[in-house]
Amino acid sequence: MAAVVVGDPMDAGTVMGPLVSANQRDEIDAQVQDSVAKGATLHTGGKKPDGPGFFYPPTVLSNVPRDSRAGNEELFGPVAVVEVVNSLDEAIELANSTPWGLGGSIWATDQEEIDKAIAGIEAGMVFANAIVASMPELPFGGIKRSGYGRELSSQGIREFTNIKSFYVS
Repeated sequence: MAAVVVGDPMDAGTVMGPLVSANQRDEIDAQVQDSVAKGATLHTGGKKPDGPGFFYPPTVLSNVPRDSRAGNEELFGPVAVVEVVNSLDEAIELANSTPWGLGGSIWATDQEEIDKAIAGIEAGMVFANAIVASMPELPFGGIKRSGYGRELSSQGIREFTNIKSFYVS
């Protein structure tokens, strides 16, 4: 992650561009700083760069306390929280212990593990061997405190329609 080139997205050498706004960059930085202050291990990144733009380096945290901001809030920025577990059941239990449920990923080669994770993870979307993404052909949305309802796809368009019931005798 330390080797990821952050910069102008129009530059061919750039791997990751800026965040959407100064507020979002500052929010991510505050979440990381709070977590490190409460005992999280910072492996790389975690320092808001000087200069113009809304850039934030790819950041990796481990040993993140559950009472820290990265331990109990959604992170909408380039921050990875690494948790070590001993089994798939423990991974599913950890994933479900949060009040959030937008999306999750399972990385595995065993189809039974993939199926078990998809069935067990409490989230609006679960991707196997891919990062969570928005695709127009798939419904997008979360559960728990990550929202309700769906956008996109034929199911999502119904969220934006009004249905009129009528009866003629």
